[in-house]
Amino acid sequence: MTNPADQRAQALLRFNRDILDAALAVVAGYESAAPQRFAEHAGPHLRHVIEHYEALIARGNGAIDYDARARDTAVERCPAVARGRLESLKTLLAGGSAAMLAAPVAVRTLGGVNGEQSFTTISTLGRELMFLASHAVHHFAVLKLHALAHGVTLAEELGKAPATVAHERAKEAA
Repeated sequence: MTNPADQRAQALLRFNRDILDAALAVVAGYESAAPQRFAEHAGPHLRHVIEHYEALIARGNGAIDYDARARDTAVERCPAVARGRLESLKTLLAGGSAAMLAAPVAVRTLGGVNGEQSFTTISTLGRELMFLASHAVHHFAVLKLHALAHGVTLAEELGKAPATVAHERAKEAA
């Protein structure tokens, strides 16, 4: 039997795979309804999300650096490229343990109004996965407006924080 900490770790990894599935649904929505519009708005947001997840995975034994992204425009222009990268990320997030997610990791980022300062802090892989999921939901909220304006149908919950969805369901049940 799996211990509770490993169950929570698996739930967090599953949540992040679900987030990537939501991104795949966005790609599919544009492929079927408005492929010519993908690069206008959805593509750049999805590239940003994808590259943040890739920064976490690519860290090796070094620091996570979300600012040192490739900014690969092929991802934002081509839904098939975005889909492939998302599928790869889902595979890479298929396993892990509580110990792995609790491991400390350095996170580096630029700060200051003009990016003139560099900050490094200690986090954990689990905390960074929580950040990435929240960050993706934020981008989904922004890109959903564009999708709706161009006839791309996306899930009702896309772009809503999990706490908001839970709150709305609790209100409906009451």
